Amino acid sequence: MQKQGLQLLSMLVLLAIATVINYNFFSALGVTGVTLLNLLVVVTAAYCCEFIVASSTAFLAFLVINYFFTEPRYTFEVAHVESWTSLVCFLIVSMVITSLVKQLKFQTLQSSIATKHAQFARTLAEKLALATDANSLLQDTCALLQVEFDKSIAIAQYDTAQLDSHDAYTITIKSGLIETPDSRLLNWVSTNGKPISPYTDYWTESLTKSKQWLLPFNRLPSKDPILVVGNIENGNHQEGDVETYTTIKSCVDQISLAYQRLINIEKTKQAELIAQTETIQSALLASISHDMRTPLTSILGAATTLQQSNLAPEQAVHLSALIASQARYLATTTENILSLIRLESSAVKQIPMDWQSPEEIIGAVIELYKNRDETVNLQVTISESELLIKGNANLLSQALVNLIDNAKHAQIGLKNANQEPILLDVTKTAGHINISVCDRGNGFSETFNASQIKKFSTSNAKGFGLGLSIVQAIAQSHDAVFTLNNRDGGGARATLSFQVADIGNIDA
Repeated sequence: MQKQGLQLLSMLVLLAIATVINYNFFSALGVTGVTLLNLLVVVTAAYCCEFIVASSTAFLAFLVINYFFTEPRYTFEVAHVESWTSLVCFLIVSMVITSLVKQLKFQTLQSSIATKHAQFARTLAEKLALATDANSLLQDTCALLQVEFDKSIAIAQYDTAQLDSHDAYTITIKSGLIETPDSRLLNWVSTNGKPISPYTDYWTESLTKSKQWLLPFNRLPSKDPILVVGNIENGNHQEGDVETYTTIKSCVDQISLAYQRLINIEKTKQAELIAQTETIQSALLASISHDMRTPLTSILGAATTLQQSNLAPEQAVHLSALIASQARYLATTTENILSLIRLESSAVKQIPMDWQSPEEIIGAVIELYKNRDETVNLQVTISESELLIKGNANLLSQALVNLIDNAKHAQIGLKNANQEPILLDVTKTAGHINISVCDRGNGFSETFNASQIKKFSTSNAKGFGLGLSIVQAIAQSHDAVFTLNNRDGGGARATLSFQVADIGNIDA
């Protein structure tokens, strides 16, 4: 009512100004000019004010024209039929224009609201379709609903850590200021799968103290999230709230479907991870039982034989060498398993990296074989000096050792195997530094490539099949490319390709 009074007062002032102008310039404007200027005031009122104010302004303009500008002037009498016709036409045109302007303004407003709703629906659909994480989905949709409906929105989620508490539901995500709902109401919604609002059959006098609407994600009893809508005045019905409630409830149904989809995907991933872990554990146990039993048995048998007092010296030396060989095999196998576990854990992201020289790494590998008292026929070729790659020296050395060991096994049993060197070749190509280990074994099949490497899979009668898996994991941790190819003339080539270092960015 106060708003209408202010609008009417403003129009009276505007009409008074127009009347003063018309009165002072009446001789120049004439009745036609006066009528048009007053009609402009009526159009302004129709656009800016409510219908009752605009209609009143049109009628007042009619009276002003009659009193001040129609003969006889300064009376409400009309001397000529033509004047009556003009006045009546003015009043009719004024009312029609007022009605049309109001209708146009209403349609424009409705169109704007419809466009806004369509944009909201499109944005919501995009977020639901593209969401990959349930928590992010709830945060994004919560903020979106708050902006669209101008109400505080929150998500209450079930806390599994409070199973025996009456406050098991807690507010975890919210957009805007909102009071925490009564825990009994949240538990009731969860248990019954029914919403609480003034527009349901479950809103009673005992519940009207709640200043929120509570809408469950699941219409069946469940522990799914509950949407909490605030800015509700003491639970009273407000204009437009029924439509708002219905729209939000429809949005909750859509969000619930997307939420359930993401939860099911997460459960599937967890089930696959558990199954994969169990498969790996089963394979590991099978490999341990098969491949570790033999060396342990050999060590036990040799150690027992060494305890005999009448053992010949040459037999003792042979048994000691056997124990050392089998123990070295077990130590290498154990280190490979531990390395693979470390590389596949989250700790791999924290591997210390520094600038390394491939020549120095190869030198460290050769020294390692000397310390292990192993004879390996290695031939090293380096195309350029002072090449640098960024990586972890210990891991890169381990990768080369595994490749060299594989090359040794590939050449076992071949004619002149001891005379055929294993080639360590370091080259620089466009954008990459390549470290290759080459042998003259049987090579790979035509269709084999590095992507087919599997843990605990090997063609050898002895071993876990972890060597190439570890090399592949080390390559991935260094953003390197690991490739396997056959050599011309027979044999295999395993290559680690590293990106060429930008010397200008090397840390001092």
